[in-house]
Amino acid sequence: MKFLQVYAVVDTSYRLLWVGGEWDEFALQNAAQSALANTVLSTSLMAHIAGDDTRLLTSRLIDTVLTTKKPLRLEYRCDSPSMARKFLLTIQPMKDDRALMVHDLRDAWHFSPPLTPWHYDPHARDCKCSYCGHVMFDGSSDWVSCDEIEERHPAFVTYAVCPTCFDYVDGVVNEVEARAAAGTDTDSENPVR
Repeated sequence: MKFLQVYAVVDTSYRLLWVGGEWDEFALQNAAQSALANTVLSTSLMAHIAGDDTRLLTSRLIDTVLTTKKPLRLEYRCDSPSMARKFLLTIQPMKDDRALMVHDLRDAWHFSPPLTPWHYDPHARDCKCSYCGHVMFDGSSDWVSCDEIEERHPAFVTYAVCPTCFDYVDGVVNEVEARAAAGTDTDSENPVR
């Protein structure tokens, strides 16, 4: 597994002020030529996030760090059709009401066989969780792991946040807010799955 780290600095309006690390390499690995560094700088981070729930929770995470001046961490999945990838997101407060977002690749393994390549379609009937990568097929209320569905992965998905991940993100935010209210300066680990 190759070390991979992607950085971004955002302001209170979620404008991308700086990106770094392997930003371009990761964009190209995910067929996102439109997300290369020179293209995204000075644009809103939210313009590059698919799904209302995902944008809402991402803004909540950033706002929590900016308001409390406390860092937070959470794990998430960002898979490609050929590889499962676990990341750790750290958001840290900076001067001048800015936040540093660091995405560290923590683990990766190949899907065998590879998943069906998928594309975002806001009108798709199947849904993919932006945090854990589980899929909810049209007509179902169950979220199924990509590790279980293999080549049955839908070709077109819309993005949302499954109830388990919504609760997980909520727990991370609550822990940071509790730390801030208690006035503790120690950065205890946030809930990790």
